[in-house]
Amino acid sequence: MIVTIVTPTLNAAEYLPQCIASVKQNAVPGAEIDHVVVDPGSTDATIAIAKTAGCRLIQGKDKGIFDAINKGSFQSRGDVLGFLGADDVMLPGAVAEIVKAFETSKARWAVGGIRWIDEQGASLGDLSAPPAWIAPRAYASLGWNPIMHMSTYIRRDLFEELGGFDITYRDAGDYELFMRALEKTPFVRIAKPLTCFRRTGANNSMVNEQRSRLESRAIAKRFGPGFAGERTIWRFAMRALINLRNPGWLAHKTKTAARAFFDPATPRYF
Repeated sequence: MIVTIVTPTLNAAEYLPQCIASVKQNAVPGAEIDHVVVDPGSTDATIAIAKTAGCRLIQGKDKGIFDAINKGSFQSRGDVLGFLGADDVMLPGAVAEIVKAFETSKARWAVGGIRWIDEQGASLGDLSAPPAWIAPRAYASLGWNPIMHMSTYIRRDLFEELGGFDITYRDAGDYELFMRALEKTPFVRIAKPLTCFRRTGANNSMVNEQRSRLESRAIAKRFGPGFAGERTIWRFAMRALINLRNPGWLAHKTKTAARAFFDPATPRYF
């Protein structure tokens, strides 16, 4: 099995070496890792780092992060496709879990959990994958994406069938793609965190927070129940489920919110 990991970059030299090293340490017998770096024209050491590390490099202008991921995915060799940010890292054993999930199930995509970390790599709590029985209308009604793209892997044929990411979405393209995937077929759940999602002030969802919220609301309306009251019921039910299943994440989120109430300068990671 060939596992492709696509990493879109733009002046990502600060964290990219850690990202690449974490992928390399995940080598497992019987699986080939195809790490593809897609760069639109970095002016720092990003390109040199990718070349030196032996990553396959795709260069050229793109129309945003999801266009870059599409390019890397469609030009890859992978049987299974995954997407890892340049400032994120894979946890040890992640690829072994991914390969096992696909080899032992007929699922066309797999979803694992994540570990949120700050700029220095300190843990902000784990967020487990949602239950595999989640209904599309419930997932849509939540209004934000609990299926984290850095811990989600899709069989190539399904990705091509879906047409990849819709690049008209600038921030919530992963939410929209996974909604379409869930409507077509259920995923297999991996009950472990696979990656660390580094929360910084430069995250796309934080830099463009308002635009991201508007896109997520549009997705909720498009894929969720037509009746707003039903969407509200599902949203509160899903929030309760996610919070109860992730007590460490909930505790850190609550603490951060309390600090931010008294000090507006506190970073809002959630």
